[in-house]
Amino acid sequence: MSSNPRLPAESVPVWHHVLSADLAAHAQHPAARFVQLATLGGDGFPANRTLTFRCFGREGALVFTTDLRSQKCEQIAHHGKAEACWYFADARVQWRLRGRAMVAGPRTRTHHALRELVWARLSESSRQRFVWPAPGQILAPASKAGAISPTAAPASFGLLILSPHRAERLDLRAEPNRHLCWLAHRGDWAMTELNP
Repeated sequence: MSSNPRLPAESVPVWHHVLSADLAAHAQHPAARFVQLATLGGDGFPANRTLTFRCFGREGALVFTTDLRSQKCEQIAHHGKAEACWYFADARVQWRLRGRAMVAGPRTRTHHALRELVWARLSESSRQRFVWPAPGQILAPASKAGAISPTAAPASFGLLILSPHRAERLDLRAEPNRHLCWLAHRGDWAMTELNP
């Protein structure tokens, strides 16, 4: 699946072009699509996990797939905030993207077409995971055996959409290191350079 579908120019934040260039430079590295996403758990502790970046949504939102039965969906429903950390190891570039997070399931009409598009582009093995028992439960013997990949998106399949209001890029290869920060304010983005 292409991780960089075209978006209308007027809806794309400035930092999106920089991140898109970093992704394009790493298109041949499958691991470059892995992103760590942190949410806040009900116990007050941060919860972090690795997700696969699927595509950009409207206005540069990051789109991931998620099992709607997972704890991260409960955490996002409760707090609505998340931060993603992306690291391109060979370039020594780190991205941190903080913002509002939401989950789109079968009843979310505004993201129905995007949900169907992402489902259609998933591999067979990725689709099968959504018919396994709920994630995080005690594994029962042979609970995954015989799972048949559904052709239509099951009720457990959802999108996790992160709409950043802050984006940071830290270039550790540059001498001196370069740290850029974009902040959203009333629909506009302003960039500042920070100490690394």
